[in-house]
Amino acid sequence: MTSIIDIHTHVKPHYPDTAIWNCMPDKLSQLDSGVRYASIGLHPWFLSQSSFMEDKASLVEALARKEFIAIGEAGLDKLCDTDWDLQVDAFLFQAELSARLDMPLIIHCVKAHNEIMQLKRRLNPANSWIIHGFRGKSQLANQYIQAGFYLSIGEQFNAASIPSIPLHHMFLETDESLLPIEKIYEQVANVLSITADALMANMRQNADKVFFNH
Repeated sequence: MTSIIDIHTHVKPHYPDTAIWNCMPDKLSQLDSGVRYASIGLHPWFLSQSSFMEDKASLVEALARKEFIAIGEAGLDKLCDTDWDLQVDAFLFQAELSARLDMPLIIHCVKAHNEIMQLKRRLNPANSWIIHGFRGKSQLANQYIQAGFYLSIGEQFNAASIPSIPLHHMFLETDESLLPIEKIYEQVANVLSITADALMANMRQNADKVFFNH
């Protein structure tokens, strides 16, 4: 079977030639020789004021490695215990860094959709911003699309909102799921009444544009 695009995974990729494995600066030792593409970022859950300066420096240093083709997960999460101002500072740092390096930004967003969209309007970045693990309703999907975001769909997707996402603004991912990525493609394709092969072809075009042709 042809390798399948998986833009965000925390588990060993089923298709290492086209999967983007996610890690954090303190987990670089886990980036083994079998990983071709990866993203790296400062996740809001694990931010600490005491180590923030060091973490930023580690992120910048790590981005010199050829495996890293995206920054993230960066994000805002109103349900975690991390200080909100620290979350915003970390997100802005990564958003500005990703724009400067012309790298896609993979975003973790929980209960902070308005804030993320406001920041995008304020910064007006030329690089791509991608909401990972999107599960929202159609109205929210439309708002994100109108603001120029990509939406990445994982195992726990909202089937009712899938038709609201144009194929040229969609990605698929496994995240922490052990479900093979091809099964997620089959499920989403079924909702859209298209073949999995057609969906795969569209996602490959998106990935070539956003991730691989830089």
